[in-house]
Amino acid sequence: MSSLPAVIAVVAASGGLGASTLAVAVGRRLAAIGPPSVVVDLDLTGGGLDVTAGVEHLPGQRWPAFAGVQGPVPTESLLASLPREDGCGILSAGGPGPRAVPASAVSDVLAALVAGSEGPVVLDVPRRSPHLPAAVASAHLVLVLVGLRTRALADADACVEAVVDLVDGSTDLRAVTRGPRPTAALLDDVEAHLGVAHLHHLEDDPAVVRTAERGLWPGVARDAVRRAADAALSALPGSGGHVGRAS
Repeated sequence: MSSLPAVIAVVAASGGLGASTLAVAVGRRLAAIGPPSVVVDLDLTGGGLDVTAGVEHLPGQRWPAFAGVQGPVPTESLLASLPREDGCGILSAGGPGPRAVPASAVSDVLAALVAGSEGPVVLDVPRRSPHLPAAVASAHLVLVLVGLRTRALADADACVEAVVDLVDGSTDLRAVTRGPRPTAALLDDVEAHLGVAHLHHLEDDPAVVRTAERGLWPGVARDAVRRAADAALSALPGSGGHVGRAS
């Protein structure tokens, strides 16, 4: 891998699967075992990843503050302006200012983070986001979160087809399934149907909900979302297929 920071894109094939929770957990786990990370919210009309991370009370800039960006952005000052806790920064939707951030401003900010961050960058990308092509094109690892019900699998078909058209040979594309524990045969069928390697199954876990209700970062408890995040880290180039122990 090059000297550029690792970039992970988390793409939800359907709504309600917990992709934002997984993205924040991945960022948190990356920061726990290495240099500071940043998680970028690319659902710019949503409620904001800062709420998912439980840091909405922290000062710092959200996407509306960057609506006027034109051209190169100083990465160091950008990162320093974001809400941050335990080494993980969040560039979140929400906050005061215009809800509509021009696509060119989003592109310039993403380019600064991907080219200039010292640590890893995690992109939380809805399937229908206009920023999906730029996010996928910059990623070393793309995780597609897939539900196992019939309609969710149809969504996954469409999502994978769109993502495959955007990746190149250097991008690792993996599926993370979501829901009640499936049989190994079902996972094999899903993998064969989608044509994407299965990385991990994120099972239903009440502990994840309890962590959120306490206003804590996803990934701080030893629960299902942390295990899924660690599986994602293990798939990064240079990881050796494992993640070291960290708090």
